[in-house]
Amino acid sequence: MRPLSFPLMLLLTLTLTPVAAQTTQYVTTEDIKVMMRTGTSLNNKILKELGSGDAVTVIEENLASDWSQVEFEDGTRGYILSRFLSEVPVARQQLSELQGRFAQQQDQIAQQGEEIEQLQASLAQEKSDNDALKTTLRASEQELSGVRSAAENTLAILEQNKQLQTTLNELQLERTRLADENLELKDSTRLDWFVRGGAVCLIAFVIGILVTRIRWRKRDSWGSY
Repeated sequence: MRPLSFPLMLLLTLTLTPVAAQTTQYVTTEDIKVMMRTGTSLNNKILKELGSGDAVTVIEENLASDWSQVEFEDGTRGYILSRFLSEVPVARQQLSELQGRFAQQQDQIAQQGEEIEQLQASLAQEKSDNDALKTTLRASEQELSGVRSAAENTLAILEQNKQLQTTLNELQLERTRLADENLELKDSTRLDWFVRGGAVCLIAFVIGILVTRIRWRKRDSWGSY
């Protein structure tokens, strides 16, 4: 018997030896169930029925028997035919995932739209508040201008009152001086009238004496005749 060549032996070895994979693959069928069994034969016991799109972890794959040992997400381990496995999800599952992503994107877009509306409302409110603050600022500036004008007028009035008070004080001093002078003049006038009255009385007294003496002399002169 001729010995086998090395390439042929290597091919048989690879065919008969299970291949360790440890990858996630998906069940791909069209409206049928794939049976997970306890062994690599259709006679082995069925552990679980898998549907199209179910994800399993491939533990090892036997290329010769076309069976793969897999583990379901609930921890169940068994064997299914490798031809029902694919590294990419089936179109139906991809469509479902895309629809889910699309729904998520729509929710995000709606949420972003609400946030944009809220930001626009907040911006409008900020603009309104800004306009109100500008109006208040202009009113405050006008009030400040009025206060400054009133303050300037007040200072001018105070200065005028000060000048008037000085003038009043001077007039009061002048009035006091004039009153003192009038009092002095009254006293001088009274004294002058008193002196004049005394002089008049004295002159009248002297005249009276002289007149009396003249009369006596005339009588004496007449008596001598």
